[in-house]
Amino acid sequence: MSSDNELSLSIGVILLQDSVENFLLAVAEYLNADVGNNTNFNKYFDLINKKIHPKELPFRFRLNSLNKLRVNAKHYGLSPSKSETIGLTETVKEFFEEVSVQVFKKEFVSISLTDLINDGETKEYLKTAENNFLSNEYANVLINCRKAIYVEIETYYDVSPYEDKTERKGFGLMLMGHKAPFFAQNKKYIDEHVKEPTDYIVYDHDKLDMDLLRSGMSRLDYWNVWRLTPAVYRKDKESNWIVKDDFRKLDDEGIKDRAEYVLDSTINLILTKHLDLKRSKTPNYRQYYVNLKNEKAQIYEKADKNSKVIGTVPEGITKLFVDSKTPSLNGNDIFWHISHLEDDLHLYGYLDKKDIE
Repeated sequence: MSSDNELSLSIGVILLQDSVENFLLAVAEYLNADVGNNTNFNKYFDLINKKIHPKELPFRFRLNSLNKLRVNAKHYGLSPSKSETIGLTETVKEFFEEVSVQVFKKEFVSISLTDLINDGETKEYLKTAENNFLSNEYANVLINCRKAIYVEIETYYDVSPYEDKTERKGFGLMLMGHKAPFFAQNKKYIDEHVKEPTDYIVYDHDKLDMDLLRSGMSRLDYWNVWRLTPAVYRKDKESNWIVKDDFRKLDDEGIKDRAEYVLDSTINLILTKHLDLKRSKTPNYRQYYVNLKNEKAQIYEKADKNSKVIGTVPEGITKLFVDSKTPSLNGNDIFWHISHLEDDLHLYGYLDKKDIE
């Protein structure tokens, strides 16, 4: 709408009017207003006003003018002049905000799609952020949105398990889902570069950008949210959150606008990711396990007795979670693929059939 190009202005008024009409349809449905398939734009106001009497919807004249611009552009090819579009975006924004409070008793920014987000910790942080916004706790909006981002994405870039080998049970086995860059996966890097708790998060930017692209998440919005919110960190779900008190990001000046953008963008980012996951088709998740015949059974890097032994099963462990079995690379042996994540014990590799009951 800020363009001087006639085609851009035409597209702008069409999209802007469509957003208003969709919003009016949602309001009408919420109020059980009798809106038919052929109801014209102006009639929406009459039907909704009857439901909210003695109140009335604001900006009726201005929005009807927008509708006329849309009709002229879409059906007659008449582009609006620049002067006709001045202030329309602000009017629509104010309309959404006023009607949301008037009808839904909620701030427009808090009317979100969080109900479509998968149940879990991320959703709870976003719900809390919405309540923070309604309570004018804008700093907490930023913090809780960043926690949601951490749970969904940043936790997989935590290099802290490489600081102490005992945390990895001493087996040198692969950590499931860990995405930190290889150069950061060692104690030397941590000793030299981790100056404060939030430094444990080390992005592999190429990997992250690819993940964003694959799931349809906006790279621009992700990095905007990252820049506008204070860094957070926690070692695991049982640990307390650490929040970096970043004075610039938590400054009161302009914080409401920043919080509004961050809340809306974070919800859209997470929803996009979850919808992408829902579209993916996979077998139902189940855990399968095997009972061990031999304690301290060797774990191989490959389905091959001649491959590198990357660890042994800890003493006292009598069963392991597995996800498949396969013929060996050499010979007629059978190997079971371990995918064991339980009680902070992460095991990944291959077990020889002779070690299984």
